[in-house]
Amino acid sequence: MKTTRNHIVSITKVHSSIQDSVEQAIDLAGGMEPLIRQGDEVYLKPNFVAPRGASQGVTTDLEIVRVVAEQVRSCGGTPILFETPAIEFDRDKVYDALDIWNFAKQNNIALASNNSEFIKIAIPQGKAFKSVKIPKVLHQAKIINLPKLKTHVSAKMTCAMKNLIGLLPASEKRNVHIFGLHGPIADICKVFRPIFTVVDATTCMEGDGPTYGDAVDLGLILAGTDMLSVDKICSKIIGIPWQSIGYLRKADHAQDNPSIKVLGQSPSSVGTHFRVPEKGRFFHFSFWLINVLDVLFSKFYRGHLNQFLYRTGYVGTNPRILRDKCNACGDCIKVCPVPTALNIDSYKVNYKECIRCLNCYQVCPKDAIAVKGISRPAKPRAHSFC
Repeated sequence: MKTTRNHIVSITKVHSSIQDSVEQAIDLAGGMEPLIRQGDEVYLKPNFVAPRGASQGVTTDLEIVRVVAEQVRSCGGTPILFETPAIEFDRDKVYDALDIWNFAKQNNIALASNNSEFIKIAIPQGKAFKSVKIPKVLHQAKIINLPKLKTHVSAKMTCAMKNLIGLLPASEKRNVHIFGLHGPIADICKVFRPIFTVVDATTCMEGDGPTYGDAVDLGLILAGTDMLSVDKICSKIIGIPWQSIGYLRKADHAQDNPSIKVLGQSPSSVGTHFRVPEKGRFFHFSFWLINVLDVLFSKFYRGHLNQFLYRTGYVGTNPRILRDKCNACGDCIKVCPVPTALNIDSYKVNYKECIRCLNCYQVCPKDAIAVKGISRPAKPRAHSFC
């Protein structure tokens, strides 16, 4: 017989500082003290999907990571950061662009090696996956989930549950997309069960997320111990019915339908409507096919097929220099993590070097950097609430 219990999800508004809001959200959601013992290693899982910053609505704000790490230490635990970006991005280059190395050193946060030993774990009552390969260090590890709230071109929304894909090796990430995304996400969440989730909903993303959509300033922090409940409240805030998100439906069907108690701000008082990505069948088929073909490609070539395609400059979202607008001020080169990617004398972009962070696009005072590709992100803007 199914039992009914309350899952608490807290919502706080960022007023004076992110730190105050994060601490308040964690306290309202029950705090970390009951979950962390002296000497525990606690893995922090932010969203560093791509070399684009928190202010662009793409990655988890580092201040949130810092505050959560302090909370872990105050409970006697040791915070360890574990994250890998999307397959098409190089982890070290993403870490360079986001300044993760310096951040971790300055805040005494250990960085887990991504070259860990892997083990295969059986998934009880798995639907899409019967088993999954995971880093050995994460087996039965205590994890704190630190997702970014965004729309997603394939999954409609990405937040707590989908963020766990970043814990998997590249081959398993590829399989998640090959086998339909929604079923695999629901299955993976049976393997990884974070003890706490803190959502970065400060600057979010609508449209063609998770990487090249439009930034939206919400100024919120959410927290809770149950990922499904957190995701349901997040979907309500951004105006997407949770029943329309496949992996939430599948996860809800497998659980005992607990009631959700919201503390702090009410979803209706902070709710809005995010623009949902609208992609045709050709887009989704092409993305699926690239992952299928990568199974063979990665066996014979170093790297992955999507990495190869993006480096041609013909596929993906890429910057280009507009000759008639460029005054050669050099601002784009100053903010480029890979300065050799831009040549303002020849008005060319070296796509083999370009990591598609779009810093040049964001900073150009003359709008002389355009974006080519399916997605055309806007510069950060405020969003009106309902």
